[in-house]
Amino acid sequence: MLTTALTAAVLAAGCGGGGPSAARPSKAYQRSLVFTQCMRSHGALAFPDPSSQGTFDTGQFNANVPPVSTALRACQRVLPPGAFVVPEAQQRQVMDQALQLAMCMRAHGLPGFPDPVDHDGQVGFTMGPGIDPDSPLFRSAQQACRRFGPGGAG
Repeated sequence: MLTTALTAAVLAAGCGGGGPSAARPSKAYQRSLVFTQCMRSHGALAFPDPSSQGTFDTGQFNANVPPVSTALRACQRVLPPGAFVVPEAQQRQVMDQALQLAMCMRAHGLPGFPDPVDHDGQVGFTMGPGIDPDSPLFRSAQQACRRFGPGGAG
């Protein structure tokens, strides 16, 4: 799942006739709006508008189902950096699942498998020199622990 869902915020419209004091959308919002339009043009018709800060809350859509998954692939080129905001509860769930994966990998012959790290909402692993993702041992452990990976049944 899109680490990788969005909370569509209600955008406050500026009052007045659009003169110099009228609120102008931020550049981040404008870039994210281009992404929203791309998503909708590729079949994700209910994809939400960005917040006034140009962000999306990943809790508002399921990135694993078509047409959203298909549109995400098609629109990746116009996705602004930092546009997705993952709700705290979902971040905790992803981190918990990643910790379970690390423990499982260690139990299946990789005692040096690292704990997951969170880099600005993106959970991942930093592999040290003793971990070879191409080794038969790693692949065997990965297969045994697949239920804890992305989309696993945990």
